[in-house]
Amino acid sequence: MELQQLRYIVALSQERNFLRAAKRVHVTQPTLSHQIKKFEEEIGTPLFERSSHGVRLTSAGDKFIPFAMAAIDMLKTGLTELQDETKDISGKITIGVIPTINPYLMPGCLVKLKKEAPRLSLEIYEETTSILLDSLKAGTLDLGILALPITDTGIVHRSIGKEEFFLAVSRHHPLSKRKQVTSKIIKEEKLLILQEGHCFADQALEYCKRIREDDQIIFQGSSLTSVMKLASVGEGLTLVPRMAANAKENPDLVFIPFTSPKPSREIGIIWRVTAPLTPAHRLLIDIIVKAFD
Repeated sequence: MELQQLRYIVALSQERNFLRAAKRVHVTQPTLSHQIKKFEEEIGTPLFERSSHGVRLTSAGDKFIPFAMAAIDMLKTGLTELQDETKDISGKITIGVIPTINPYLMPGCLVKLKKEAPRLSLEIYEETTSILLDSLKAGTLDLGILALPITDTGIVHRSIGKEEFFLAVSRHHPLSKRKQVTSKIIKEEKLLILQEGHCFADQALEYCKRIREDDQIIFQGSSLTSVMKLASVGEGLTLVPRMAANAKENPDLVFIPFTSPKPSREIGIIWRVTAPLTPAHRLLIDIIVKAFD
């Protein structure tokens, strides 16, 4: 049983014509007819008498329609209350985000949050994983967004999905013509990575089976932007997360996928177990999850 089926049944009970009812609920006539028939089969009794003269309710239909209409009205009331609750959300949320996520994910979330909860303010702090965790435990942050797993006690997390890595190379580099690459292909290439403290750099090194002291690691940057800029002028290769692999914003770079098993990271939202989520927190988390998808 589905809510949409109830809407179809109510529309047909009022229009007494399949074509007019279908137009009213913005579906095709076959779709409406099929869904109503399916519903009748599920409950084991017909709600409508169909004939060449038109459509009319059976005795079962007469009994059922008021309940169907009440269910739809209750849903509308519930949605209205939720929308009103969102409008009343106010206050401030402080959130920490690691540097390889923040500039790509949070601007859009901030715009969406302002539309849905204009009285709620959001303070965003860009921190490396260790500092973010310390700040969260100390209570100076409400939420955090970082790469999982997190093993610290007293921290709750929600995974919002996995993100694969791409190889970023200058469009003039010989590898730029490849459709896919492997870790072996780039093993002897000059590599550009982030400084210590950035978990993304550790993940990249692990996949490439390299160490920071490797002679071919020629630059360790403080931001992904600076690393990508050097790669764009042919100073080396670098790995970037999917959300940063934007060809329009980086016309001098080519982003090449890896063969399976692809390097990736799992992104999660974290909070203190002693600080239950409020409606404001849940709204922000929903916005972040949708933006990541």
